[in-house]
Amino acid sequence: MTNIMLSAAPSMDFAERMAYGLQVFVVGLGTVFAVLVILWLALVLFKVFSYDLPQKKAKKLAEEAASKVEAAPIVEETPISVIEEPVSDDTQLIAVITAAIAAYNAQSGNSLPFRVVSFKRAGGANGWSGK
Repeated sequence: MTNIMLSAAPSMDFAERMAYGLQVFVVGLGTVFAVLVILWLALVLFKVFSYDLPQKKAKKLAEEAASKVEAAPIVEETPISVIEEPVSDDTQLIAVITAAIAAYNAQSGNSLPFRVVSFKRAGGANGWSGK
């Protein structure tokens, strides 16, 4: 087909070439959107068969199981009291960690000096926020 167009191109005027180019553009664009619609429909079908149907089956089974189970007596529960630990100074923890590092260095024969210059609490409740 391209050989035909190349041989016929010199005899075509500008308007005919533009019309032919527009036809090629429309066919190409139509093909792309047709494939996109097919992919969209395939994804919808995957959702229906892999998500909606299993959930409906699970819901139906749960309802059947609930209808078979007798109503259990309701037991009054006492509220659990939450004991909050006061925010404490971690100087003892830091001293223990420093002593453990110093003991390890002494035991392994590492004679590099080790001293704590300063320490600062990291942000967050548990110190893992990394800010």
